Amino acid sequence: MKKSVLLFLLMLSTINGTAQEVLLANDSHVVVLFFPSPIRQAVTGAEHFTFSYNRDSGQHFGLLQANMGSESNLLVLTEDGRAYSYVLAYSKRLLETHRFIKMGESIGKETETKVFSVTPARDSIPIIQRTKRIDPEKEMMAKGAEYILGRKTGNLKTKRKNGLIIRLKELFYHGNKVYIELEIQNRSEIDFELDTLEIYQVNGKKNKRSSHQKLKLNPIFKYLFPEVVRKGQKQGFVYVLPKFTLGDSERLMVEFNEKNGNRSLVLNR
Repeated sequence: MKKSVLLFLLMLSTINGTAQEVLLANDSHVVVLFFPSPIRQAVTGAEHFTFSYNRDSGQHFGLLQANMGSESNLLVLTEDGRAYSYVLAYSKRLLETHRFIKMGESIGKETETKVFSVTPARDSIPIIQRTKRIDPEKEMMAKGAEYILGRKTGNLKTKRKNGLIIRLKELFYHGNKVYIELEIQNRSEIDFELDTLEIYQVNGKKNKRSSHQKLKLNPIFKYLFPEVVRKGQKQGFVYVLPKFTLGDSERLMVEFNEKNGNRSLVLNR
């Protein structure tokens, strides 16, 4: 229901007659858009444009990329109820790779307010505004993940299969946590919808399957985890896990599985 309402607003913003600013994007750069309030929901009008943002904990910025194609548009709803709408266009050359959005660029504000009622002791019915609390620890992990994705790093391990390229780019130890930077590149002809991603600490040599002992490592935070990677595009993201170390006979295993498909990849390091 929320998605259909958002799509309706997106279509409405294209025909309301107001001039919309054009945002340029391509497939070789990431355009970072910073909003005055954390992003709650966003949608693009065409699949060759993608706008990624953190759905787990509200963040003020999102990442815009594009493949070559016709113009489209972007609608963003923020936590303060404001809506922002822009025309999207592909361009090989970008004039800017980051943009701080001003509140005055909003096309309007949602009229519906989310409230819940408390049972009254008397005749009056008090209405309490629902507020969203930001978890300080999650905020700290998000900033750490943002820092890692902004660094230029090599590849610790790469796996290629069925037009998909999976890269393990970095293991970053900080305090009692491990930040794992991963990247999925889709060179196949169909979108890759990610179902599960499991990480294991494996004890034993690869050629001795009977001696394998797998310990599943459960993440405590995911940053920019992609639900789908469109054909021709790539997406970097970060998993945060409790601190672990690998012994001489141990290795890290990352297992990717496709939703509603049979593509799966296993990356060992």
